[in-house]
Amino acid sequence: MYLSRRRRKRSNPWRVLLLLLLIGAALYAYQRVQPPEVEVTIVPTPTPTRSPQSYQIEADGYYWDGDLRGAIAVYQQAIQLFPNDVSLYPPLVRLLVLDGKPLEAVRYGERAVAIDPNSAPAWATLCMAYDWVGWVQDALDACDRAVGLDPAYPGTYAYLSEAYTDSGQWNAALEAARTAQKLDPRSVDGLRAYGYALEMMGNYSGAIEAYQKALEIHPKLAYLYLDIGRNRQALLNPSGAIAAFRQAVELAPYRADALAQLGWAYYAIEEYQEARRYLEEAIQADPEYATAYGRLATIYWTQRNYESAIPNFEKAIDMAYRASRRATRSFYITVEPVQNEYTYPTLARKILEGRLRPTDNAMVHLAADLTPTDGTGAWAAARGHVAMNAVTGEVTLALERMPDPPAGQVYVGWFSGLQTLSGTLLNTGPLWVSSDGTVTATLKAEPVKGPRIEYYYTLGLCYYYMAQCERAYPLFDAALQIDPNDANAQEGIRLCRQAEGTPTP
Repeated sequence: MYLSRRRRKRSNPWRVLLLLLLIGAALYAYQRVQPPEVEVTIVPTPTPTRSPQSYQIEADGYYWDGDLRGAIAVYQQAIQLFPNDVSLYPPLVRLLVLDGKPLEAVRYGERAVAIDPNSAPAWATLCMAYDWVGWVQDALDACDRAVGLDPAYPGTYAYLSEAYTDSGQWNAALEAARTAQKLDPRSVDGLRAYGYALEMMGNYSGAIEAYQKALEIHPKLAYLYLDIGRNRQALLNPSGAIAAFRQAVELAPYRADALAQLGWAYYAIEEYQEARRYLEEAIQADPEYATAYGRLATIYWTQRNYESAIPNFEKAIDMAYRASRRATRSFYITVEPVQNEYTYPTLARKILEGRLRPTDNAMVHLAADLTPTDGTGAWAAARGHVAMNAVTGEVTLALERMPDPPAGQVYVGWFSGLQTLSGTLLNTGPLWVSSDGTVTATLKAEPVKGPRIEYYYTLGLCYYYMAQCERAYPLFDAALQIDPNDANAQEGIRLCRQAEGTPTP
């Protein structure tokens, strides 16, 4: 069976063309009425920016929990975000001082008063920082500025009291502390300042009472326990001192001074193993803490372990030098009469001056640009730069456009705040001007006042017992520069001369 094919009709080309035209017209009409595509941009949900006040609230939480380092970190973070908000600086400066970092506090305090010279809290806390560094007159001036700006700010009087105490003005110190407490009866700083004045006056029981009242307001401040422990030691209460120092270490185990105080308290009751343990921990906490090295060396000396005592005494002296150099205030040039020895500057003839400031966060390098004190005088065109390495003591000085000094006179450079062992200001000695008007000098700022006198003569005695008197003599001489009548240094010299068979004069 065959299937027949159906015959297909031939396509009409005009019909195909007509269909294509109709389809094209429909597509065109569709595109005309279709709405355009809109590109959707995804915007993230906005998050609120933290305010400076939120950082202050967070820092306060750390502070009242006794975590000063936590509070400090929060304020430093806030200042990075809000560097011109002066309200963030005073609490940070105060916390840095109380946490044992007064030089760092000075840097922030000076930034604060530069941002707002009319801020009483900024000047008040700068006063506190200056005083704890040892710049007492600068502290008094800063507190006076704060009082002038706001006579009712209680913190100013607390810090002013401490500065008065350190300048030996006992009555003024007590009165300022009372004013701080009157303005704010719950002022921890006011009570501590009152206790500090009593302590320096020898009223240790009264000081402890004031510190304990401060602890009733804030029971988690490590430095108050250090104050109480120190006064208990003065009252010959070693167990009470140890208990207070232990509380300080529990609250701030990172503090080298707390660990060293606890170690020294154990030394006082002849528990040498415990004493060494805490002093070694103090050195681990702060490898540049001179007091810890000196006390550890003393323990070895007591146990007649001279080989171990010697390197620790040497470290104590070196670290004390570093601390003194870091605290140098400024450098200046005076015109002085030619003489054999330069001990005191003629301040009325100061011609160039510059403030020494750290150039790195570790405070290893200090530098100052020197500018004329009188912009219209003979030295108006003179300029200079001084740099000091606080670790090595190396100092470089360069001056330019210096006229020759008057006949019979020389230029001398002075370090404000850095003293020789005898207590006079460290200076460069005479500086000579080259034909091109330049002055260059290099020197080493060492020895300088800072190490305790017993470090020198005890180290000298260690060398004596090790039969090394040639190394002992310079140390005895250094001790005698501090105190020409020191009996221990004199005895050391006598022993060495006796051992050498040299007659004693």
